[in-house]
Amino acid sequence: MVAAPPIRLLFAVPRRTLSLSSCRHVRFRSSNPAPTTKEIGRFVAPITTDALYDPGQLFIHKTFAYKGVVVCAFKCRFQEKKSNSSDRSVSQGRYYQVLIDRGDWSHMGFPVDLTSYLMDGTTRGEKLLTLINGMDCVSHFDILPFTAMEREPLDHDLFHRIFDVNEETEGKEFKITMKTNLFENYMASQRSWLAPRDVYREVTQNIEVTVTTFYLGSSMVSGQLRHMWRYVIRLENHSPQDAVILRERSLKVYSLNNMNQAHGHGVIGKQPELNVQNPAFQFSSTVELAHSKGGHMWGRFRMERENGSTFDVAIPTVVLESFDERNAGNIEKSVE
Repeated sequence: MVAAPPIRLLFAVPRRTLSLSSCRHVRFRSSNPAPTTKEIGRFVAPITTDALYDPGQLFIHKTFAYKGVVVCAFKCRFQEKKSNSSDRSVSQGRYYQVLIDRGDWSHMGFPVDLTSYLMDGTTRGEKLLTLINGMDCVSHFDILPFTAMEREPLDHDLFHRIFDVNEETEGKEFKITMKTNLFENYMASQRSWLAPRDVYREVTQNIEVTVTTFYLGSSMVSGQLRHMWRYVIRLENHSPQDAVILRERSLKVYSLNNMNQAHGHGVIGKQPELNVQNPAFQFSSTVELAHSKGGHMWGRFRMERENGSTFDVAIPTVVLESFDERNAGNIEKSVE
């Protein structure tokens, strides 16, 4: 059997793309004519069945080109609306919470503090929204898996708290496994804040918008019980040679006869351009509601082309409902 070609990194910042040539290079753009090459591992065949990647699986992100490692896996409901159609197809998607190598944080194309959760704060039921740097929720189809060829395959504060790295008996590859006691805790604790509830996708004029929702739980806010959701919105230009800039956003949140609207320039203080070098961008935010069910969110982005013309891109309508027994089997599945 012919061995898989190695992955080599050509170092130079700030931007990086992935080239799947026979040499398997991951290239960092730079004016440096002679970048340094470092071998980090060997690509392995992607899983094409309904199986899930195991905790400890290293990978390169197909779109954002960062190096990451799988922490845990989930199956959730995936809803997609095709262009020029009013109907949504519903299926089951496979998603992973992953850690991102610190060396990629500055040029991966989205904020480093994408992930958040509610941490116990005071005795009055108030919880603190806490951020985790370098963590992402990734689709199964965004993963390009590889095996490690170095003992320190990933730089992240949580890596050695979660994983053990052991040298294989043959060759120079290393096996990454979740610590036994932690693995048992993951199986028993049902960490719902990690699990995506639903994923929605819609394409407008070659701009794909994907919204992933997470229920973080409830907290007392100024003496009132509030339910909090986190959502991640990803935009991807399917025709990156036709660059566009995100100029405006408009969001509406409805919950039991109460409507809130938000309108502004760009997102999280940025007006990202989706072009050949950076075809995708994603960001995260949260929303608080007084009720655990009956919430909906939808909206639009206004995009500007290079010639100055503008067009609107739909943000899919998402349902904001807390976990219940009705969909327990479809929402969360830890890696077995």
